[in-house]
Amino acid sequence: MSDHPDEPPLTPVAAPAATPPAGVRRPRWHTPLLVVLALAGVAGLAVGGFALHAELTRPATAAEAAAAGRAEIATRWQRLPAGRLFPATISYLSAGRQQTTARRVGIAPAASCAAALDPAVAAIFRARGCRVVLRASYTDSSGSLTVTVGVVVMRSTSAAQSAVSDLLIQPGHAGVRAVSFPGTRAAGYGDAQRGWFHAEPGSGPYAFLYAAGFTDGRRGAGDLTTEPGRLGSGVLSRLITVLTAGGPPCSRADIRC
Repeated sequence: MSDHPDEPPLTPVAAPAATPPAGVRRPRWHTPLLVVLALAGVAGLAVGGFALHAELTRPATAAEAAAAGRAEIATRWQRLPAGRLFPATISYLSAGRQQTTARRVGIAPAASCAAALDPAVAAIFRARGCRVVLRASYTDSSGSLTVTVGVVVMRSTSAAQSAVSDLLIQPGHAGVRAVSFPGTRAAGYGDAQRGWFHAEPGSGPYAFLYAAGFTDGRRGAGDLTTEPGRLGSGVLSRLITVLTAGGPPCSRADIRC
């Protein structure tokens, strides 16, 4: 640093090149060396460019494709529109093996595990990393049965599988809380009307639950009919397909291999 701050900084000046004595020729290896070094630099850039191009254009490895496939499934709940995640109509087989249709009556806002699940069930899922619960309600073609289905988004596939396993061994477990929608056939369906429960994991960080019952206020416990369970299983099966199905990763629309 200069002792005189008001003075402008000194600019280094290169010393003049020494002139060789007469009869002595200046060595001539400087220029060829510089050319060699320049060519080496160009070659290095070319090699680097070719390597980068090869990396960007090579096919994905099997491990990379598998990882992309898992990531694509794990983010579907965020990327799919609500109407596609919960289709307006779902076909399923009734107890009499007849093709019938479930109709969506409403989609609930996303909720926490504590708000969307019965307390004991919520505790199981929260302990393993519950992120959010997505719910919707459907009625059968007659309008006499209703099911609320829930997709519990977990932190990982193993967490979802572990939570469902622990839930199913609980005696008399309940599950997802009912969602009713005023002005619809499911308006009178609440937690008290639930009588059929089920939970299962899917491939991906999801657990799928349903709670089914009657829309006329009857309690389902002790009723021998299997139709509510058929309705619940039919709707749940479609949701599992929407969120977890797909061909090989590289064949999916959202993945480039």
